[in-house]
Amino acid sequence: MFTFILKSIGIVGVYNLNQLSSLKNRRVLVLAGFLVLELLAGVEWGIHRGLSSLFAKQELLITSYTQIGYIVSVFGVSKAVTNLVFGYISDKIGRKPVIIIGIVLTGLGGALIALASNYAYMLMGTGLIGVGGGATFVGIMVSMTETLPLQIGLAMGLFELAAYGGSSIGTYVGGLLGVARGLRYPFYLIIVISAIGVVSSLIFTPETRVKSSSSVARIPLFSHLSDFYKILPLSIAGFSSKVMDSLIISFIPIYLVEEGVGLEGVAVILSGFTLSWALLQPLTGYLSDRVGRGVLTVLGLAGSSVTIIFFAYVNNYLYLVSLALLLGFEAALFYTPIVAMVSDIAPSEVEGTMIGGYRFFRDMGYFVGPIVLGRIADVYGVKYSIYVTSVVLAASVIILMYSIKGIRIMSEARDTG
Repeated sequence: MFTFILKSIGIVGVYNLNQLSSLKNRRVLVLAGFLVLELLAGVEWGIHRGLSSLFAKQELLITSYTQIGYIVSVFGVSKAVTNLVFGYISDKIGRKPVIIIGIVLTGLGGALIALASNYAYMLMGTGLIGVGGGATFVGIMVSMTETLPLQIGLAMGLFELAAYGGSSIGTYVGGLLGVARGLRYPFYLIIVISAIGVVSSLIFTPETRVKSSSSVARIPLFSHLSDFYKILPLSIAGFSSKVMDSLIISFIPIYLVEEGVGLEGVAVILSGFTLSWALLQPLTGYLSDRVGRGVLTVLGLAGSSVTIIFFAYVNNYLYLVSLALLLGFEAALFYTPIVAMVSDIAPSEVEGTMIGGYRFFRDMGYFVGPIVLGRIADVYGVKYSIYVTSVVLAASVIILMYSIKGIRIMSEARDTG
């Protein structure tokens, strides 16, 4: 995988360590630094996304699916708003300060949950993790596109590899720690990881933002409204993906436990989903740079709308792991190419703002999904929440198919322009 990445970037053709002083290999070191930071952020995110619903049920004795859904909704809305706000702020003051602020807030959120004695503290801690994650993710994401400006699909794939690879590790390690010591201890781990991230960022992280010329800087944001309109179908597709993700992290763990799967088994299933998603995203990002974004995106969303239904009928552990791996593969097909298309469309002077805007709309799926799906689960059962998720994914496919031709033309125009 590492060899493939280096060859894809076009930096390593001859494996000679004496070349590390060259500009291109310095870029590898910068890229590696951002990937490590994103991996750490992903571990923190994985602990929360994999264990928050079980924490609420077992530690705080919350039994309502709707209340458990509110936890992910708070995460979603706080992360969504933060994406938009900090994307804009990063265009003004730089990426590095935004990254550091995000890491600090995530650590504070982990501490609040670890010490939570009631539902309100759980929600406040989740909100801090959402704000911190939104700031960290958007800061690192834009920094990586600026580090690899000619291979944005690959840059997004590497970013998502680190994010979801870290998430997979966080869910699995958090699950093991939860079994051994209790479900509060994984959230203490978030504090330690945040401390490491802050120190690393202060010492090693460079600023990648290039200040625009004064003539460009005076261009008002509303002059780019047409560009925001172009990314609307992509934002809808991203929204549907987070509805699916909210189902997986909010209700599937509880559903599986009720079906007789143990805590460690649930951690393995969720980790399998995020691991296959993570490992394949550099490849799908690389392919989207070569063959186009549209076909991969439609295939991934359509496949996910079918695969998710099988979770309502399968209770064999090995089959569940296989389904999780397949769903992760399908998620990798669409997740990286969508954000790469957004970056294709975005003018450089407002790229942080537009990526933040896309992530705002996308992460609102984390807000709406758990509320609606939680209510459906309380009234009709989790299976019906699964069916609704499948319909939402299918609807996004239809919308995207009507608009994808124009988006591909815009992407190609940017590549050749």
